[in-house]
Amino acid sequence: MKKNSLKLAIILLFLAGSVLCCKEKEIEINKSGKNFTYYELRFNETTVMPNSNNMTISFVGLSDNRCPKSICHLCWGSRATVKMCISNSKSENIEIDLSIIGCVDELDNEFTLNYVDTLGYRFNLIKLSPYPDIDTIKENDYTAKIKIIRNE
Repeated sequence: MKKNSLKLAIILLFLAGSVLCCKEKEIEINKSGKNFTYYELRFNETTVMPNSNNMTISFVGLSDNRCPKSICHLCWGSRATVKMCISNSKSENIEIDLSIIGCVDELDNEFTLNYVDTLGYRFNLIKLSPYPDIDTIKENDYTAKIKIIRNE
């Protein structure tokens, strides 16, 4: 009996570890019934979007002018912008700028006016981390969370 319990515990541990370690992209369905995917890309990283006929998305540039949280109430014009390069199998290369406006590090609602529609998809910047503080942040330390919705 103990041997079977040990095997079951090892299998469950393996499955839990593989789920936690995997940074695979989540596919969800929002309230309107459209499929969307979240991608977390590090600066200078490229990934292939699944079910997109070899479309790639790359995080190629950024401008982080967000105010430190401790003085955000004194600041005006806090904004972060990331430049993404999207290419498809037809050799179309599109560069888009996505922004987060204000002293937020992650958007918590589904509705935002900061999106770009191109190549049959809607792209939103949901999060840019780390959030600036007193210390300088190197470009290679940034990660952008992008929400991509397939336009029907």
